[in-house]
Parts: sequence; C-alpha cells; structure tokens
Amino acid sequence: ISACAPQLTATPLPVKTEAPQPSVTEVPAEKSYTNSGFGFGFQFPSNWFGPEEYISDPILRVEVGSDKVYPYGTDPTERVYELKNSYNVVIQYSKNDQNQVWKDTYQTLVNLKDGESVSDARSLTIRVRQFSLGGFEGIEYISTLSETAQTEAVYARQVILVNPQTNDVITVMGQPINVEISDGANWRDVYRSIDEANLAVFREIVESITVNSTGVLELDRI
Repeated sequence: ISACAPQLTATPLPVKTEAPQPSVTEVPAEKSYTNSGFGFGFQFPSNWFGPEEYISDPILRVEVGSDKVYPYGTDPTERVYELKNSYNVVIQYSKNDQNQVWKDTYQTLVNLKDGESVSDARSLTIRVRQFSLGGFEGIEYISTLSETAQTEAVYARQVILVNPQTNDVITVMGQPINVEISDGANWRDVYRSIDEANLAVFREIVESITVNSTGVLELDRI
C-alpha cells in the first residue's frame, strides 16, 4: 500500500452497537499487583487471569485478561484461548523514557480535540479524552485500522500517561481477544462492542494505578 499524508478529521466517538455476549462482567477490582523494585502497582478484576510480568530495565510490562494470558514473547501459535470475545489489558511503565515514538504519538493526540481523528493509509487514531492522574498527564484514545487498510483486524483502546518532570511513561492497552464474528457482521462493530462492554473495567484498572518510585508519588483516581 502506498503511503499517504495523514488526514485530520472530526470523527464522532464510536456509537454503541448491539454487543455480543460480553465475556466479562463488571466486578470489583479485587486482585492487586505490585512490583516493589519499580514502586508500581494496580488492581484488576478478581476473576481475571494473570498477571504475567516481563522486566527489561528500565521497563516493566504486565498483562492481565479475562482469559488465559501468556508470558511475553510466546509465539501466537502457542496461545490457546478458550473464552470467545475475551479481553486483555497490557500495562507498561517506562522510567525516563527517551523513545521518540511515544513523544510523537502524544504530541499528535495533544493536537486533536476529543472525538477528532488522524488517519493514513494503514491506521486510524481517535482521541477520546484528556485527563490528569497524579503527576501524570494522560490521553485516552482508540487505535484501529483505516478504512483503506487491508489486513487482519486491529482495534485497541489505549492510554498514554506522561510525567513531564521525569519523562516517565505509562501506557495501558485494552484489546478484544479471540473474537467471534458472525456471517455478515462488520468486524469493526463487533470489536467496538466488546471494547465497550469492558470499558468500565479498563478504566478501573487505569484509575487504580499507583507509583511510588520517585518522591513517593501516588496517583489519585480520575
């Protein structure tokens, strides 16, 4: 596919469609994950699987989900899921992250208004909202395929949280897994419905994040 210049458009926030049978019910975030070395923690639903932790200093990556989660780097062919339309969440905490990719992504999102999108030949990014969490500035957005992209389905809800004083970065990605699409259904509508069914849980996880690594900083709930 030939590259084309990104296009800025005002895109309405996704409209709810009839959801498939949700794989997750809204339950209190009762399980706790903590990593004392990073001073990092969060909570997630008591009926979820995980956490699967991966550390590559100075990066911490943790995955939880409504179906089985696998160690980071597991070959996709070795991942066996039993629950249809499940959902998983990956949280990554990077200290003093100088990677230009997140900076470019964050700046692109800052320049958008809530509900606006930017797209190119392959991707579509829709800004949902901006918020503050403790000493971090955050933006929630949807990342999916553009209308012209011809590849396997991609749909994820993401948050990027940045501490401008330290360049510490927290990213959170929620993604439908093992999606069942009936004949004639629009794949994007199905993925959106699963995402929306898990939105409350996704935000509960984000709101529960705590960081105590530098200056004993604790993130307040949104």
